[in-house]
Amino acid sequence: MTLSTLVSYFQMLPLLLFYALILFLVYLFLKDKFQRQHSILKTHPLLGRLRYLFEMVGPEFRQYWFLNDKEERPMDRDTKETIAKAGKYANTVIGFGSKKDFTKPDFYLSNAFFPLNKNELRVRNDEPIHTYTYKIINESITSRKEKRNAAQIKPWLLTEEEEIVIGKERKHPFHVRGHVGVSAMSYGALSKSAVKALAQGVAISGGSFMNTGEGGISPYHLSRVYEVVKEPSEPLDRQERKLVEFMKEHPNASNFDIEERFGKDALKDVKRFVQAGVFREKTADLIFQVGSGLFGARENGKYSEERFLKNAGRKEVKAIEIKLAQGAKVRGGKLPKEKITKEIAEIRGVEMGRDVESPNRFPLFSNMEELLDLISHWQKITGKPVGIKVVAGDTHCFQELARYMRDTGKKPDFITIDGAEGGTGATYQEMADSLGLPIYSGIYILHETLKSFGVRDDVKIFASGMLATANKMAIALSLGADLIYVARAAMNTVGCINAGKCHTNLCPVGVTSHLPHLEAGVVVEEKRFRTANYLTTMREGLFLLAASCGIDSPTKFSHEHVTFVDHNQVKDVKELFQLQIDTSRLSEWEKRTDKKTKEELIS
Repeated sequence: MTLSTLVSYFQMLPLLLFYALILFLVYLFLKDKFQRQHSILKTHPLLGRLRYLFEMVGPEFRQYWFLNDKEERPMDRDTKETIAKAGKYANTVIGFGSKKDFTKPDFYLSNAFFPLNKNELRVRNDEPIHTYTYKIINESITSRKEKRNAAQIKPWLLTEEEEIVIGKERKHPFHVRGHVGVSAMSYGALSKSAVKALAQGVAISGGSFMNTGEGGISPYHLSRVYEVVKEPSEPLDRQERKLVEFMKEHPNASNFDIEERFGKDALKDVKRFVQAGVFREKTADLIFQVGSGLFGARENGKYSEERFLKNAGRKEVKAIEIKLAQGAKVRGGKLPKEKITKEIAEIRGVEMGRDVESPNRFPLFSNMEELLDLISHWQKITGKPVGIKVVAGDTHCFQELARYMRDTGKKPDFITIDGAEGGTGATYQEMADSLGLPIYSGIYILHETLKSFGVRDDVKIFASGMLATANKMAIALSLGADLIYVARAAMNTVGCINAGKCHTNLCPVGVTSHLPHLEAGVVVEEKRFRTANYLTTMREGLFLLAASCGIDSPTKFSHEHVTFVDHNQVKDVKELFQLQIDTSRLSEWEKRTDKKTKEELIS
C-alpha cells in the first residue's frame, strides 16, 4: 500500500465517521420509535433521551451548582466542609460569618456572661496524638496544592473525675474519656478498607469508641496500631531493627501494614516489643451490636450462646448493644446480595447469592419482660454493660420500658436513641421518610421519661442522627444525651462523597463497595488520620462550647444551656415540649402479676 493510498484513506475518515454517526442515530430513532416501554422515547425518539441524561446527572449538578451551602440533604455543603476541615486540618475555623438562615426555627446554645478560659477547663491534654495534617501551599480555580505533615494535636479528653462510666454495677464497666464515637456501620455495609480506616482512626484518637454494626465483628474492627515509646534495651537482629525504624518513621502503623511489609512472622516481634514496653499498642474500644439477624451470635441460623460469648468476651469489646430499631429503618437490616463476599458470609453465618434481610423483631424475645430478662442474662454471663438501640415514636413510647425498669430493677446499662434523620446503607423510602421522631425530640422524651420514673441515673444515653458538628452535639448533650455517635460524618472522613449508592456495591470512592478497583479509593494509611483528627476536633469543639456556656466540661451541659427560637418566640425546652408523663398508671406486667410472683421474678 502506497503512501498516497494511506493519505486518501485518512482524508476519507471524517466522512466515514459522519456516515457512521448518521446510521447510529437512525438506528436509535427506529429503536426508540418501536419500543413499548418508555412513553417519552416513543413520542420523542432521540430527543427524549436527553431527559434520562439530565435525570442521571441532576444530583451532581444540584450538589455542586444549584443548591446553596445549607440546602442539600441529607448533609449540606457546609457540614461536609466542616467535616473535611476537621479531618484534614484539625480545625474548623471560618471567615466572614455564618451562612445559616437565622429566621428558621432552631435550637441555640446559651452563652454565658463570663465564659471560661481554656486553662479553667477540666480537660486532659497531657499526651498529644501523633497524626498527620495538611497545609495548603497554593490554591487556584483548577487545582489545590497541599502538603501532608506529621503533627501532634491535643486529645481533648475528659479527666478521670469527669469520665463517663457505663455499667458501674458490672464486673467490667466501660470507662469513656471522649464524648464522640463512630456509630453502627457493619462490615458488609462498609468495605473492609473503610472499616480498617475507621477502627484505626478511633484507636489513634484514644478515648473514643466504635460500634460494630449488626454484621458481627470482623478482623478489621480488631485493627491494632502501634507507636514506639522507648528504645529497645536488648540487641536486635537485622529484621527487628528494620521493624523498629519503620515504626519510628510511621507512627500509628497498623498490624495490617506490618504484615504486608514484613510478613506475618513480624507480628510475633511486635507482640514481644509490646510486652517489653518498646511499642504501645492501641485498639478501638468496640460496642458489639447484635441485631435481629443475630449475626455474630448465631450458628446454623439460630442463636448460639457459645458464639455470642466468643465475640462479647473479646478484650476489645467494652459493651454489647441490642438493636431494636434505627432511624432510617425501624425494622431489621438489609444487605443486598451484590455486597456479600465469602468473608462477609462466613462472619455473618449466611449464604452467598441471596439478599440478607433481618427479621423485624428478635427471635429471642417478644415483650418487655423477655427483653429485660435477656439483658440481665447477658449482663451476668459477660460482666459487661448491655444496652439497647431505639427510636422515639411518640411522647409516651418509653413509658412502658421505664415502668418495667423501675418495678423490676432490671435495666439496660445504656440506651442509644437514633433520630429519624439517621442514615443507613439500605432501606425503603417510605420508612426513611416517615417512621420515628427527629433526634432532638427523641433525646428529650427519653431523658425526661427515665427521669420521671427515677431510673435516669442508672442509664447512659447515646444519641445519633446527623449530629455531625460540635454545636449539634452540644445541643444533644444539653437535651439529655451523655454520648454522641456519628456515622455519615465518619464515612466522610474516609472519603464518602454522599453519592447515595451505598446499596448498589458501586460506591464511586469505595467506602461501601467490595469491588477491588473501587475499594482501592480508600487509602487506609491516609484516611485513618482524618478519622482521628475529626474525632479529636469535635471533642475540642465541645470543650470550647462548654467554656462559652460557662461550664468547665461538656459533661455539664443541661437544659438551661439550650433555647429554642421560632420566629422570634423564645422558649426553653420544657415550654417547647410540654411533655406529660403519667408515672402512676400500672404497667401490663403489674396488672397481670401478683405480688409474690413479682418478687420471685425480681429476685
